[in-house]
Amino acid sequence: MKTNPLSLTDRLSGALWGHLIGDATGVPYEFLAAAEINEIHFGATGTHRQPPGTWSDDGALMLALLDSLTEAGFDPEDQGQRMLAWWVDGAYTPDGVAFDIGNTTRRSLIHLQAGLPAIEAGVADVTANGNGSLMKILPLALYDPESSDAELTARACLTSRITHGHPRAQVACALYCLVVRQLLNDEEPAEALALAQLGLRSYLEESHQEEFLVALDFLLAWPERTGSGVVWDAFWSAWDSFTGATSYQQTIERAIALGDDTDTTAAIAGGLAGVYWGLENIPLAWRQGLRGQRVATPLIEAFLAQVL
Repeated sequence: MKTNPLSLTDRLSGALWGHLIGDATGVPYEFLAAAEINEIHFGATGTHRQPPGTWSDDGALMLALLDSLTEAGFDPEDQGQRMLAWWVDGAYTPDGVAFDIGNTTRRSLIHLQAGLPAIEAGVADVTANGNGSLMKILPLALYDPESSDAELTARACLTSRITHGHPRAQVACALYCLVVRQLLNDEEPAEALALAQLGLRSYLEESHQEEFLVALDFLLAWPERTGSGVVWDAFWSAWDSFTGATSYQQTIERAIALGDDTDTTAAIAGGLAGVYWGLENIPLAWRQGLRGQRVATPLIEAFLAQVL
């Protein structure tokens, strides 16, 4: 049932800024155990020793994908080159310096740098199921609203494969994109998730992708929400942080309180909360305190101008 009408601009802006701000809020708490986290507030200092309000690899790689979609349409090769620009040159960061790269992402970007095609670069074994492709996939859910759910699913899987090629990572990215699309269309969270699951399963069954159906079943059955870096736990930790909250701020606080990969959980959850409650629900002080706005604002404005 649609009960939360907002303008499309508010939802799109909320999603993108919500992701960046969630990431920046979580950075100082990364790798802490839940029991070590007491008061949570935007602008803390801690892990990575970054200035308050600094986004990490999550935000930078999300912006790299956003920029690629704006400038080149859906082109995995272009996406991969912009990801490399972050790693090598510090593109899409507040200070021109990349930090906090995951092991699987690093290995995949080395493959890409060596000349491997983008959709073959991602490490694909079962031990390489970190949340590095999920953390940056958000713009794809907002791009090309006229595309079918099947097209969105296929694109999400291809983008995941640039850094994370295992079916479980690909399926998590596809499900997240489909959920965001439903939230963007004013659906309530429970209905959005149900519709996304149904659409993804139908697509996988019709295309006879048995390995991906197994991966979907694994994801849907996962019981833990620990804020860890594995993609299936990250998906559900972010989802439960969002659905158990009544505002954007509470979503981010719940995500960080889980501990461990706090910046990524908060970024993934922040995208969900931002698209659902909109930009105006993000605390003004958090929006004003985010570093790197001279970098992010032109990219977000260009993307919105194309999508709206």
